[in-house]
Amino acid sequence: MTSNSFWAYLMPLFGAYVADSYLGRFKTIQWACVIALVGHTILVISSIPPVITHPTGAIACFAIGIVIMGVGVGGFKSNISPLIAEQCTETVMHIKTTKKGERVIMDPTVTISRVFLYFYMMVNFGSLFGSISMVYAEKYVGFYLSYLLPTFMLCKLIPSTSLMYTG
Repeated sequence: MTSNSFWAYLMPLFGAYVADSYLGRFKTIQWACVIALVGHTILVISSIPPVITHPTGAIACFAIGIVIMGVGVGGFKSNISPLIAEQCTETVMHIKTTKKGERVIMDPTVTISRVFLYFYMMVNFGSLFGSISMVYAEKYVGFYLSYLLPTFMLCKLIPSTSLMYTG
């Protein structure tokens, strides 16, 4: 548990370095999703009934999956927040008149704060929902389904990352 936490917090440094020096933010996010998918797939394989009956092989497969998944998560985690911040292009406060004739002060700092509040609210909601569903899947079916659920969600994410970058 501790080594996985250490790995998860160390790898974003590597992901940021790769994005800044070699691939750029978009390609790093895409490659990170693919690498994380490989790690997730290895986790699923480590927990299927024929593999889990051989404890040493299952643990080795599990450890390899965790390490590979950590590399992918590090590349994604370090680049997604700056990508979100780049979407807010306003940098100076200004007054905007609404259709009703009201004059409203548009503050980019408040806008960015709100965007990140919603982003982290969705991250936490997904974490809560995912954790609860994974526990029930593990209890009633097995670890392979528990690992397959986030793998499936990651498969749904990868096509949307390919839309971000076309070059």
